[in-house]
Amino acid sequence: MLNSLLIIYCSLILLCMDILQLSHHLDNLLDIKEIKDSPNSVNGLQMQNTGQIKKVGLAVDFCMATIKKAIRAECNMMFVHHGMLWGGLKPISGNFYAKDSTMVRENLGLYSAHLPLDMHPVLGNNKVLADQLELRALDVFGEYGGQKIGLKGQLDPISAEGLGIKLENRLGSPVKVIGSGEIRTLGIVSGGAADLLGQAAEAGLDAYLTGEGANHHYHESIESECILLLAGHYATETGGVKSVGKYLEEQFGMKTEYLDYPTGI
Repeated sequence: MLNSLLIIYCSLILLCMDILQLSHHLDNLLDIKEIKDSPNSVNGLQMQNTGQIKKVGLAVDFCMATIKKAIRAECNMMFVHHGMLWGGLKPISGNFYAKDSTMVRENLGLYSAHLPLDMHPVLGNNKVLADQLELRALDVFGEYGGQKIGLKGQLDPISAEGLGIKLENRLGSPVKVIGSGEIRTLGIVSGGAADLLGQAAEAGLDAYLTGEGANHHYHESIESECILLLAGHYATETGGVKSVGKYLEEQFGMKTEYLDYPTGI
């Protein structure tokens, strides 16, 4: 009887939930207002719509390809990691206009969470990667903007090559391994955070995992004797949006669909 009442209660919540109510819940869940992000980036609700939210499309990137996928999947809202508002004010023209006008025409709402999703202790990109690698004794790591945005922890001893293969199997995409040797400690910051390699080396970590890097990070890795694993910007940031989708399904019985559009970068 109690389970039946709970199902009815959750169904009523879902039927009455619009994008403003869902955004408020996500703001609190992801600590949107407290986390500093890149200058002029906007986390949280980016485009309002009307009506109830019955299905959410989950994507790493806000782009025309994922917009079209969301429309085909009959989503009312998109939840993305990389949203449409970066770098301050700009004219609504060209590709920006094409995407925005499509969203308005299709009554498709948009919510974005960048660093708040990377950092979340349960649903975040870094936590998903840590769980996939069975990292233990977790602690925060990697300072950016006066806050720790990544994780570090311990592994059962594994070779650099072995960890690269394990990552490829977990993520389903290629992993570039720079350096060699045994790995017992690892730092993780998803996405494009190779500039934090120096912090991993200073912390005495055996290895550092991120998405992508530049040419000079190769030499920095070799010279600092800190193994660098580059697993792809896109590939290292799929876990967070999927975790939020699972959360919405479990908490509200809401339908979600992952809108996969890998960049290979």
